[in-house]
Amino acid sequence: MLKAEQLDPVSPIISYVATAAYLAENRIDEAITEGQRTQQLDPHYFYLDSALAAAYREKGNFAEAIALYTKAQDATHFPSSGLAITYARMGRQNEARKILEQLVQERGTRYVSAQSIAAVYVALGEKEEAFRWLEHASAEHSGILQWIAFLPEFRALRPDARFPQLLQKIGVPSPDAILAITETTLSEISDATAQPRFNLKIGVKPRPKTENGHVVRISVSFYDLTKDNKFKPTDARTSYDWLTRERDWTDAAPKYLAATYVRPKTASPDGRRYGGFVVGVYFDGQLQDSRANPPELLTPRPALPSPPNAAPSRLLKNPHPNLLHRREGTRVPAQL
Repeated sequence: MLKAEQLDPVSPIISYVATAAYLAENRIDEAITEGQRTQQLDPHYFYLDSALAAAYREKGNFAEAIALYTKAQDATHFPSSGLAITYARMGRQNEARKILEQLVQERGTRYVSAQSIAAVYVALGEKEEAFRWLEHASAEHSGILQWIAFLPEFRALRPDARFPQLLQKIGVPSPDAILAITETTLSEISDATAQPRFNLKIGVKPRPKTENGHVVRISVSFYDLTKDNKFKPTDARTSYDWLTRERDWTDAAPKYLAATYVRPKTASPDGRRYGGFVVGVYFDGQLQDSRANPPELLTPRPALPSPPNAAPSRLLKNPHPNLLHRREGTRVPAQL
């Protein structure tokens, strides 16, 4: 983001996004400073739910937040969830609920994100309703749902066990995760002897300043579709190779693994064909991040047990890429 600002320092769009990024990182003072710079660049540039207004709210500067939210609401003629959240934080429950009712009513005539309604319920302290609306957002495949892991409006949900489960369901790492999946790119490879052959490139990035003394595991599960369209753990031939030869997990640069799926041309009795994949990344047995294609393959997965006779937990810089542990039809690199 800093590089983008250097390339175009007078862009209000880049400045606005920088404000939102600071807010997501809980760097409130920097968010306010950058948000004020956005206004200086273009006094008329604002979104309905201003990142600067949210930063003011998180700082406790409610008057400034209300002024910005009200300005946006008057200009767009659209109820502001940010204003409702601010009222709720101030204890002005009736005013918050009035806007909430307007948001729900508007969903009958135009698009209102279920996530924004959930955020108001969080501010009102009604977690059950908040999770119900977040499930609506998930069912609607909301493109902005991924931000709930970082937005301050949803921090009150983090201690609830349902929150990391929801993040896992939508394929978003927890904000406290040590490891994150950066890429799962599937490509088909021409092979005269196979039907078909797929290569899955997986990128995993550790959090900066990750220390040695831990075990990292990457789980890769391929699935087949049978002739009656049911998902089954694959019986095709699979293999795994590191694309990143030197792997120092204290280095925050992404590391890449290639997983290959090969199904021979000979027909299987139940008409199996390629169905999809699930990738999970574990740190000391705790799930950090996961991806699946198609998404319905992604379900809550338990932490991986240590394989029998495993070495003490440690973060290995030069692991053996062929050391694999088989678990429920899934090949798992036992120590990475």
